[in-house]
Amino acid sequence: MAHWRVTEKQPVRELGTLDHERCAALHNLIVERGWTQRGFELHQLDKRTWWDCHGGDAALASISARLDSSVVSFLKAVWHGYSMHTTEQDHDFHRYLSALSSPEQLWQNTNYAEEEDDSNKQRYITLYMANWGLHVSHPLGLVYDQKHATAIQHMSIHDTGITMNGRQSWLPLECILDGLLDMIDQGKVLAVDDDHGGEQERTTPWIMPSYTEQDLDETLKAFQCLIDAICAAMPGQPEQNGDSLIDLVTGGNPDSLPSSSFSRRFLSQAINPPFTYSAPGLRIARYQPFAAVPESVRPGDLFPLLLFSSAQPAYRQIRRAPWGEDLPVSPFPYEFQCISEYPGGLYLTETESQGMHPFEDGCKLVLPFPLGANMCARTSDGAIIGENLHVQGDTVAYGIESTSMDLYQLGYNRFIETHDVQLKHVLWRWAGMIETGKWKVDAEGVVGGMETWKEADTESAWQDYQLPLKW
Repeated sequence: MAHWRVTEKQPVRELGTLDHERCAALHNLIVERGWTQRGFELHQLDKRTWWDCHGGDAALASISARLDSSVVSFLKAVWHGYSMHTTEQDHDFHRYLSALSSPEQLWQNTNYAEEEDDSNKQRYITLYMANWGLHVSHPLGLVYDQKHATAIQHMSIHDTGITMNGRQSWLPLECILDGLLDMIDQGKVLAVDDDHGGEQERTTPWIMPSYTEQDLDETLKAFQCLIDAICAAMPGQPEQNGDSLIDLVTGGNPDSLPSSSFSRRFLSQAINPPFTYSAPGLRIARYQPFAAVPESVRPGDLFPLLLFSSAQPAYRQIRRAPWGEDLPVSPFPYEFQCISEYPGGLYLTETESQGMHPFEDGCKLVLPFPLGANMCARTSDGAIIGENLHVQGDTVAYGIESTSMDLYQLGYNRFIETHDVQLKHVLWRWAGMIETGKWKVDAEGVVGGMETWKEADTESAWQDYQLPLKW
């Protein structure tokens, strides 16, 4: 099956229609992975196709007339019987998608613009239904555009305000399916047997670990790569002392972090660098502004952890409510918003490791100033930082609300529920900025100060601060 995966050497095939053969192979591989990870034998898997399960050519004649022929070929090849019978054990297709839609659901639930005519409404089909077990308001699913042969995930029907704003780009279906497979490969979603006793709520058979061993290993490698790149560019060759970051970052209180948490394991293994600045204006943190957690936070829960600190306070974002009141906008969960002043810097942001969509290695760079006024800085989805994603048409006509907390973020997630960018991707980018000479280095480490981050909102440099699109 490896030859069906989407890679640099095996890119998307430009067919002009759905690549039904490749997409069916990837779909069936997801089914197979979930089934065998759960502990079942492949010979127990009902491999009837969606088409056969719903009656075949005669029963689906009216449906077939409204579907592109490549979509029909896909539905005639993908397995669906494993999830058809309510008398059998539940088995969702994926953590985020419960199953292929039934014939009755294909054209239901999609939210169209008022000017859409009937022919255009036929163009979009809800190919997969979102997983209701994740308690999302008004779940929708993966919608496929028959005209352009592209798709995009909608956890909620409310997401259509973004996906159909005329600016968001959709992806070939095989890219999304390959991304879902990649999550399984990396252990970010995991099918477990019925005896699994973990705390996280299961969408049978899937759970989502808050981080994986691969996440930890790759983040440590990215951090060491950053250290090595800075050391190689420094005048002279500084000696690394080998001390870990755990005592420094926690202020000598490592037990404030759960022993099995990503943050504690990362800090216990990451080496304290022999220089001051790991990025412009950012140094290893020496205290935790959120460590004194509010009473509403349960013991053992995580708090927003400052990893790289600025000497300047974070910009205090304010938004005007419809009733005229100015309300603070925080990058952190509600329980921590009682702390209104904290340093700018890079924070690990996950606080609920047993939540529905946990990413313990998720992070945010919170700047001392907002970005977006120049309409150059962008999130991974291509959106301008600060634009109103729900507004149709040209962003310029509606203005930009500059923000200090969206640099490096994914924007709208075409694969799964939105989450903060994983730390390893930011660290790899920082290392690349050193290796390519875009950031300079002196005896104290990376030079430039916090003002350097304003390059992200310039025509000449914004691409250097936009991370590639990923799940």
